[in-house]
Amino acid sequence: MLLVLSACSSPPKLMSPQPELPDNWTSAEGSDTEPVSEELRGWLVQLNDPRLQELATEALAANPGLQAARYNVSRSREAVDISRADRLPSLALNLGSTRREDSDRVDSLDFSISLDLDLWGRLSARQRQARLDLAAAEAGLRQQEQSLVVKLGTQWFALQEAQLLLDLYRQRRDNLAQNVEVIASGYRQGLNEALDLYLARNNLHAENARVEQQTQQLAEIRRELELLLGRYPSARLIAEAALPWLETDIPAGLPADVLTRRPDLQQQWLELLSADAALAAAHRDRFPSLGLTSTGLGGSSDALSDLLSLGNLSWSIGARLTQTLFDAGRKASLQDQALARRQELEQRWLEAVYAALAEVENALSLRQSLLERHAQYLEAQRNAVHAENLAFEQYQKGLTSYTTVLEAQRRSFDAQTSVLGLRRQLLQNRIELYRALGGTFQTDLPTTEPEQEPAGQ
Repeated sequence: MLLVLSACSSPPKLMSPQPELPDNWTSAEGSDTEPVSEELRGWLVQLNDPRLQELATEALAANPGLQAARYNVSRSREAVDISRADRLPSLALNLGSTRREDSDRVDSLDFSISLDLDLWGRLSARQRQARLDLAAAEAGLRQQEQSLVVKLGTQWFALQEAQLLLDLYRQRRDNLAQNVEVIASGYRQGLNEALDLYLARNNLHAENARVEQQTQQLAEIRRELELLLGRYPSARLIAEAALPWLETDIPAGLPADVLTRRPDLQQQWLELLSADAALAAAHRDRFPSLGLTSTGLGGSSDALSDLLSLGNLSWSIGARLTQTLFDAGRKASLQDQALARRQELEQRWLEAVYAALAEVENALSLRQSLLERHAQYLEAQRNAVHAENLAFEQYQKGLTSYTTVLEAQRRSFDAQTSVLGLRRQLLQNRIELYRALGGTFQTDLPTTEPEQEPAGQ
């Protein structure tokens, strides 16, 4: 009769959504489609920057956000122990003493054991949910470690670019100062016009302002890096390297490989499985619960010394069967709530998968564009530098106007800054491609695989 009153139907099965994946990346047609686990292992070393490796080790040990994620894993591990304890017998020792107005003091002592018989698997579903939450927390920790190193590498190369730009601005300022002296000397001799001197001085003052602005930007990047390292933001971190050039490409592999390599997708899949286990537990909460209780050493006595006498000792054992007859639909609503949560995570997982694939496609197509633009600007830089030198020589000989010199200087400056920016963007793109493909900065890939089977209903 209790089973009939429970009126519990089976909860919906886990859909295990499978996204439609192409055989190859559309942005890398004709590229290598073999698995690339070896190429993606230890990508931090492949960047050829030992100083960056040292900083990554420091950040992994001292970053406060990462430490918080490790405590979250510890908390999830304790939740697994709690769920395991719920399936074991609980023991309690009760010692009491009461005094009534019309009697002497009465002491009591009993030792009780209780056990919840998990007939329907409710407690096992809760334990499975706790294990999946722990696995999701561990995947989340790996994701935060990966994100930290990616952000560190990106900022590190941005710092190198900022320092190189500052050096370029200072060199340009010194050259402009020399130009001002040459033009001023010619003006005093009546060879140059006053307009040329004013324009040259204007360029020099503008370049001084650019140097100050770049110095401030450099300090801000240093502080951002120091925060990632868990240091006080004193803006004293200095990059000694100068934007390494990586000539080799990494194979993109198969789109399906991304689903098993990326820790963020693993985390969301494990959270989906955890929600499925929570739904199973909410469903089984609607069934009757069966438990056993046993009491020993029970009894009471007017004197504490007589409490443990053989004649006062007793024991009992019993069973209980409990079924809720009316709760105004509370348990049914809890099950529906758990179902909605699982359905929500199913769609969010699909959304995350397609977003991850889009990140790879964008990184692949961007790299081809950056390589082509870098080659073009590198050639433009060579021509612009020669044109700048030639324009000033011809100006000194009276063969061209100073506006031609200014235009040549502007083009040379734009070409040089563009080459530096593209070098930094290529390194940033390489790091982003490693991250999007699910590579690991460590020398070994994770050996644990996420659970793929849905919880039993």
